[in-house]
Amino acid sequence: MELRGNRGEWSELYALLKLLADGRLYCGDASQNRQDDRFFPILKIFRNDQIDRTAYTVNAAKKEILVSRTNDCTIDVSQEEMQTKAHSILNVIKTHTGTFDIPEIHNFLERIDCKTIKAKSTDKADIRIVIHDLNTGSKPELGYSIKSKLGGNSTLINANKDSTNFIYQVINVDHSQMSEFNKLGKFGAKFNYLKEIGAKLSFIGTARKETHNNLTLLDLGLERILADELLLYYSTNLSSLEEITRQETNDDPLILTQNTTQPMYEYKIKQFLLAFALGMTCSKPWHGTFNANGGYIVIKEDGDIICYHFSTAMIWKTTFSTTPNSTLQAQVAIFSEKFTNRVVAFSSN
Repeated sequence: MELRGNRGEWSELYALLKLLADGRLYCGDASQNRQDDRFFPILKIFRNDQIDRTAYTVNAAKKEILVSRTNDCTIDVSQEEMQTKAHSILNVIKTHTGTFDIPEIHNFLERIDCKTIKAKSTDKADIRIVIHDLNTGSKPELGYSIKSKLGGNSTLINANKDSTNFIYQVINVDHSQMSEFNKLGKFGAKFNYLKEIGAKLSFIGTARKETHNNLTLLDLGLERILADELLLYYSTNLSSLEEITRQETNDDPLILTQNTTQPMYEYKIKQFLLAFALGMTCSKPWHGTFNANGGYIVIKEDGDIICYHFSTAMIWKTTFSTTPNSTLQAQVAIFSEKFTNRVVAFSSN
């Protein structure tokens, strides 16, 4: 068999083997440090939510993993072997780019019933883990979204012209200036040109109704807050979400902080990040359900694995905006609408 995938896809398989080998799911702090005194014993792992899924059960006493396959056949694999194979995958991930195969682990993957690199899932949960909560005694099955830093920074929201575009009215621009703007290729050049001609942008709405509805469900003012943060990103030198939100708080465009010191904008953005990490998308209606109901797992650059259970601490400190690729930048254009309103549509990662 041939199994080809990129670093992010191979990272999911690495996480499966590494977690089974460790037998523990460690918690992380806001700086992505592992907290050795805070962990959940792992009882069982599933790669998907299908009825006929393979189960990987941890036998801590024997230091073995019981693999219960879909054909009712079961095998035992030592945690030591899981650790060795996980290390092999990690070494290849660190030294390869693009898509690649790791033929030397094919036989092992076949033994443990892993036929694909990336598990199929109907939601944002990349892996499902039965943990033992030592504080409550409960043993829930929880879904986790996997974020890997082995191949560079992982993306939370990918720019897409059909789903993530925000539309603005351009004030003080004529047809010749529209044409000149549309000839420019890069975001920086486009925004510098708007500044040079004294044009102003006023938010109209999101390009896709599902995006509007999902943001409105989360918070009535969130769509406008994100629209203002996009403008701050493209019109200033700010890039981290923490910096941008601090500036928006100072500007207070929604007049939320005049009579309070509560973190109005910061809280709303944090809830947006959490919702997007665990369930919300821009492409289909969201009903407020966190599909990755356990939280998210982070694979660090050194291969260490930590988890965050419904926490915004890490994601808030490490999230920043980036400019979309050149193809999406070229699609940012001013166009006439009913010959009166001139609007520009753009988005960012």
